[in-house]
Amino acid sequence: MSYLKIGKYYGSSSDAPTYQYKEVLDANYADISNVELWFGAQNFDNQDYLFCREGAIGYITNTGGFATLSDTDKRLAAQHFCVSKTDRDTIFTDHEQEHNWLEFVLASEVARTRRWNSAKSYLSYRIDIADSNDMAIDTTLLNEQYTKYGIESEALDSKPGLFDWVNGTSIYSGSGFPAKTYYTAELQTGIMSCLSGTNYL
Repeated sequence: MSYLKIGKYYGSSSDAPTYQYKEVLDANYADISNVELWFGAQNFDNQDYLFCREGAIGYITNTGGFATLSDTDKRLAAQHFCVSKTDRDTIFTDHEQEHNWLEFVLASEVARTRRWNSAKSYLSYRIDIADSNDMAIDTTLLNEQYTKYGIESEALDSKPGLFDWVNGTSIYSGSGFPAKTYYTAELQTGIMSCLSGTNYL
């Protein structure tokens, strides 16, 4: 099935990464995916919270749903809002879910802040100080809306966002980053890779 998996390397190469995250795992990588290990990847492989949560949701959706999970995985899925309110109600009271929601909001903000810091560092390292300052002025409000509230783009959130500025979409069509003198397609791809949580500095 087409969903992101956690693979652990059991081959003989000393250069191969211990873990990989792919829909189709490479040779000598065993699929070790479950909800517990998806969230555990924050610790054992320095992955961010949102990347791990998205992976857990993909795993749940493609392997039979909430009912087929182990008790441990059910609790984690409910705790991190990977499943419906009906399913969460079988594990936590409404008061407990409200507390879990606060933890979810805080963890999500930390992950988005890490992504933005990687993205702006990636770009500012590769352009001069004047252009870096220009980028900072253009994106100050957008990055705050992104990191604090998760507003990415008009297509996803019904409000123009940081991703629109990077990609020149929505109200930034014909402007935004693609209109900058310091724009390159390679820089755009690098920024979006950081913002997606797949590339950290």
